[in-house]
Amino acid sequence: MMNKACAFVMGTVLLFSGIPSVLAEELVIRSNEQLEYAHILMAEGAYDRALTELERFIHFFPEDQQVPLARYLIGVCYFKTRQYEKARDRFSHIFRSNPQGPFAGKALLMIGETYYEQGVPAEAEHYFMEVLSRYETPELRNSAQYRLGWTRLVENRWQDASQAFKQVEKGSPLYESARGLSDASVKGELLPQKDPVVAGVMAGLVPGLGHAYVSRYKDALVAFLLNGLFIWATVESFHQDHDVLGGILGFLEIGWYTGNIYSAVNVTHKWNRKVRTDFRKGLKDQLKLNLLTSDRGPAGLMLSFTF
Repeated sequence: MMNKACAFVMGTVLLFSGIPSVLAEELVIRSNEQLEYAHILMAEGAYDRALTELERFIHFFPEDQQVPLARYLIGVCYFKTRQYEKARDRFSHIFRSNPQGPFAGKALLMIGETYYEQGVPAEAEHYFMEVLSRYETPELRNSAQYRLGWTRLVENRWQDASQAFKQVEKGSPLYESARGLSDASVKGELLPQKDPVVAGVMAGLVPGLGHAYVSRYKDALVAFLLNGLFIWATVESFHQDHDVLGGILGFLEIGWYTGNIYSAVNVTHKWNRKVRTDFRKGLKDQLKLNLLTSDRGPAGLMLSFTF
């Protein structure tokens, strides 16, 4: 009986001692495959997941020659997810750490692009000009020059925009588009515009007339009727010796009357902005930033883990 028990115990030990060797397997992470996977995720629009994979690549392969590319792509992922502050931090680090590095110029261009996307044209222009002053690469220069034209369009600097587009070099994929935009830019000076001062004066003479000046006829009717009723009620109150009521109504009418003038001036500015915005929307932006660079590099290193 004792022999059977010993045999059972020994058999059990031998059985389970063999499990680790059966279950053990090796997980291999190759640097080129890791980076390729991040590229695939970016191409699919899964930028948050790509960020994780790129950070993992840098962690496991800090000496790999593709690390600068991975750092740049992290900035691109932040840009694509509209995390512009984080994108600028990444691109600024790339530029400051090696201004002559392979991704420095593109990083500087992308800093300008983050400001452009955020609607800060003055800052965007500064960085596009920096690209032009520092780098001779045709792709970078033409992209910066083209985007500089758009930045000036946003600021309604029609002649300056036209001149910027003219600087795009012949032979660039952007050349034909830039020539068309150069001609279209100067037409911005011919856009119909309304004078806010005229609108204010018209509203002061006849409430609602300033709104009618910019074709806001419904608002014009409301302003005319509202002010007309308050003026009539004020006059009637004084005629009937209701001086206190007349004073209150008169005070309120002053508010409505000045508000009518302010509103007329404001809607005129809005009308002008809409005309310029609609004009710009009719122009096509052909800049295709090479965000997802095709660089893949060598076979790379390899890490293996045993579980």
